[in-house]
Amino acid sequence: MLDSKSLTILGEALARLDDGFRHLPEFEPQRTNNDRLLEVLAATAERLQDNFPYFHPLYAGQMLKPPHPIARLAYALAMFINPNNHALDGGRATSAMEKEAVAEIAAMFGWKEFLGHLCGGGTMANLEALWVSGRLQSRKKILASEQAHYTHKRISSVLQIDFDSVAW
Repeated sequence: MLDSKSLTILGEALARLDDGFRHLPEFEPQRTNNDRLLEVLAATAERLQDNFPYFHPLYAGQMLKPPHPIARLAYALAMFINPNNHALDGGRATSAMEKEAVAEIAAMFGWKEFLGHLCGGGTMANLEALWVSGRLQSRKKILASEQAHYTHKRISSVLQIDFDSVAW
């Protein structure tokens, strides 16, 4: 059921990525004990079976589905070099791609002036948004619907920003 055929595509992309570094001196990569690696991954796979089948079209209990295949594969590809986007010089290519993605998202809303950052998930996005809000309006209180996700209240507390929920 799970898409394992796309791993062939990942292998091809890894070969292309590796080819871009062929000008570097040869070295012997750290040896991996493949038997132990398989043992750990098999145990992880067993434990992951104790989840709901979020990926299956018949499962309607989760509003988000697993990432699109291109997102999974691109993430896996990037993890082989572990780029760093904390500053432009730390991850030149991935920082440029992030800027392009943010520009495309802004264009969807017709924005000409924008500033954005991609986050790994909703909780981190909420943290960054509330942190920015607290820095820009330090004396104001965060108000959110009482139906808002609980992380708004929790993160506001962590950031020491006043928070109240309101009935909608």
